[in-house]
Amino acid sequence: MNYSWHITKLGLTDKLNRDDVLLENAIVRVQWKRLAEDADGITASYLGSTDLDPSNISAVDFTALNNVTKDMVVNWIEKDLTDKGIDKVNTKLDAKIARNRLNTIKPNWK
Repeated sequence: MNYSWHITKLGLTDKLNRDDVLLENAIVRVQWKRLAEDADGITASYLGSTDLDPSNISAVDFTALNNVTKDMVVNWIEKDLTDKGIDKVNTKLDAKIARNRLNTIKPNWK
């Protein structure tokens, strides 16, 4: 199974950190989609969001929005979810793919 992340939206706000320094356009919410594809090309997706609290980030460690990368954001999501949470999402994706494998028809009788 191949899993990947797609970042759909970033929620931004100006936020004061613990030193009362204004962090402009701090990312406080990430909306994401986890995608799965099996060897036969059957796909499934799972939507989620992660809230971030930049108030504990020092001005020196703060990354300006223009310098934020997808890898950084994925790292924040994975840190928030932990391995257990990612496994739970992957299990749901696996189940969706199994359901998507079913052939269904709508009978024409009444």
